[in-house]
Amino acid sequence: MSNPLSMSRASETQRRRVKNVLCVSASLWLVITTAAAGTWRVPQGDVSVKCPMTIGGSFDAKTKTLSGSLTTNATHQPAFDGSLAVDLRSLDTGIGLRNDHMKEKYLEVDKGAGYDKAVLSDIEVKGLNADAPDGKGSFTGSLMLHGVKKTVSGPAEVRKAGAGLRVKASFPVNLPDYNIAEPRYLGVGVKNTVQVEVTFTATP
Repeated sequence: MSNPLSMSRASETQRRRVKNVLCVSASLWLVITTAAAGTWRVPQGDVSVKCPMTIGGSFDAKTKTLSGSLTTNATHQPAFDGSLAVDLRSLDTGIGLRNDHMKEKYLEVDKGAGYDKAVLSDIEVKGLNADAPDGKGSFTGSLMLHGVKKTVSGPAEVRKAGAGLRVKASFPVNLPDYNIAEPRYLGVGVKNTVQVEVTFTATP
């Protein structure tokens, strides 16, 4: 005759084994999913907007207030979820009056959300491995600026920097596409298309 106590102990041992297997499987799944996600954080960066003038020459509007995070899209590589944002209030051209005109009259940063920041999202890279990017390629993304979202694209270069990645990218922005008035002052102004250059280090 079978011993009921022995059967109970055997059944309990089996349940524990199954539970342990499930816990290990869940842990492995979490590790694999997290690794595949490939989240990169950007605490700051260098942004330079080159503004060609109608009379010749140019000036740069610069800031370091770039931040955000990007996560590799596991189902749509080489795309990234997340976004990068620039505080437009921090842009500096080196001349106070020009700064005021740019931010208040043209960028209209005082309107708040959609105007005080430029946000790049829906980023997709080409010619680079999204999980381990290294080299030269190109990118496309959606730029929200002055309350308008448009697609932008340009060259991108990614290099390893310790445990992180050093990224350089650039793209043109056509001001009328974002309903930004032609910047003019005393007959002198900025041409309709400006060039944005971005450099940052992304850390895992």
